[in-house]
Amino acid sequence: MAEMQRKRDKKKKTTNTTDVLGEILNEVTKGKTPPKSSDLNKIGIEAQKTAKASTMSQQRNVTKTHTTIKIQPSQTMETVSTTKLQAGKADPRIKGILPAWVGKPWRWMIPDDPKLKQQWLITWGEFMLDFARVLNFHILDLQEISLVYPFQNSLLRKKLTQTQLSQISDYLIGIEKAKWWDDEKTRLRVHWKTLKSFTDELYQYAFQNGYDMVTAFDIVKMKQSWSTLPPPDTRMLMKLLVESKRALWADSEKKTIEFIYY
Repeated sequence: MAEMQRKRDKKKKTTNTTDVLGEILNEVTKGKTPPKSSDLNKIGIEAQKTAKASTMSQQRNVTKTHTTIKIQPSQTMETVSTTKLQAGKADPRIKGILPAWVGKPWRWMIPDDPKLKQQWLITWGEFMLDFARVLNFHILDLQEISLVYPFQNSLLRKKLTQTQLSQISDYLIGIEKAKWWDDEKTRLRVHWKTLKSFTDELYQYAFQNGYDMVTAFDIVKMKQSWSTLPPPDTRMLMKLLVESKRALWADSEKKTIEFIYY
């Protein structure tokens, strides 16, 4: 009798263990923490991995709603201008880049010596690039900046002439840091950062902020350093992203790109 009772107890214990295991597996599939048993931990870990993989797959398959905004003529106008700068005054943003020679009157006169003239062009050229970079300008109107400190220094009663500004511009063009933006050579497109660098930054920004698709208008609305690029260069950013296989054209008119994230 005692032997039969032991067998019944053993069978019952086995049954209870099986039931408990079944309950544990059910709990695991519900995302609850599994017990500390080594065997069941393995089951729990595998179940969690499967659940996580399923969730990530579902997230990848979710298509975000994106409204493509048609660019109107007024939206493609150049947003870059120095007209907001006050004539004769130093913008607070450029105070940190003002060179030590800003108080030297002779810096506003072109030297006759060729070597000194070249150094003069280099000095002013580097400052012009810094000036555009700090203020996030991509196009400089020579007439407008001639009225702005330090291109015009009221304290010294000095001012760069249009001829001098044109010579500085030609120097920057010669080292491939700028190009004329109009036939009259009154506006200068300055390249204080390459389009490739802007493309890399745009891609990282889009990834970090969850952009799936963008138009040129969307890029402008981001209000980043590349947002004030002239329209042809904004479209070039989109083209470079496609060529580098980090995006693809989302429409036949090539006005929208869809990002590819790895």
